[in-house]
Amino acid sequence: MTSEELVARSAELRRMIGLRHEPLGFFYSDEVPEGYQPPAGQRGCLVAVLSRARRGETVYFAAETVGCGGGGYYLGFCPARPGVDEFVSTGIPGQMEGERYKKSPELVRAYREQHPPQPAPARFAVFAPLSRLSADPQPLVVICFAGPDELAGLVGLAGFARAEDAVICPFGSGCGTIVTRPLAEARSPLPRAVLGLFDPSARGFVGADELSFAAPLALWQEMLSNLQESFLRTPTWARLRARLGELSTG
Repeated sequence: MTSEELVARSAELRRMIGLRHEPLGFFYSDEVPEGYQPPAGQRGCLVAVLSRARRGETVYFAAETVGCGGGGYYLGFCPARPGVDEFVSTGIPGQMEGERYKKSPELVRAYREQHPPQPAPARFAVFAPLSRLSADPQPLVVICFAGPDELAGLVGLAGFARAEDAVICPFGSGCGTIVTRPLAEARSPLPRAVLGLFDPSARGFVGADELSFAAPLALWQEMLSNLQESFLRTPTWARLRARLGELSTG
């Protein structure tokens, strides 16, 4: 599928489902994109910065501009920082409060060992609205921010041509579930989409009714190829689509 076809069919998917926000494409590049890069040294959550991409900008990060040790780790720019296993779990008495997302540091370490990020293959990690993508490169992952009715369309379409489950809902940070885990799925013979943004630390940067749906490119293309055959053309979906209201371009 060419980039032009990908953009056109993705716009059709957005219209048929009723997605309020344009999907974002994620990829790596050694060329400096035209867009916004956070200032070096500025602290902040990657998910918060992506609000700019959701408003139509291209947003990109380098190792020195991610603004969060977790974001740098999950994008493949740096190793895990010392003490992260304790930080995500119990903390260290007298030194560090823990987030208590896992019961013990050992569980966090075991999770990281099972799901290690791949080293970033290029200088920049780029998030761009699909309509702003050029012919090269194509995205590695397509990311949607969506509410329950929109997710009903995305999850249903992902599994339309599968006997197996096509979507997983794993534990993970916000950035891990929109980048690291989908990239791991992309290396699978039967890639699955990742439902994410259950991370309480990231939830404050998205709407109360929003989660993320991140599909490896191969699965996204599969979804696009099945648009016209799927339930999205049925009266059942038309009733739900009506509830979503007019398409927002925000």
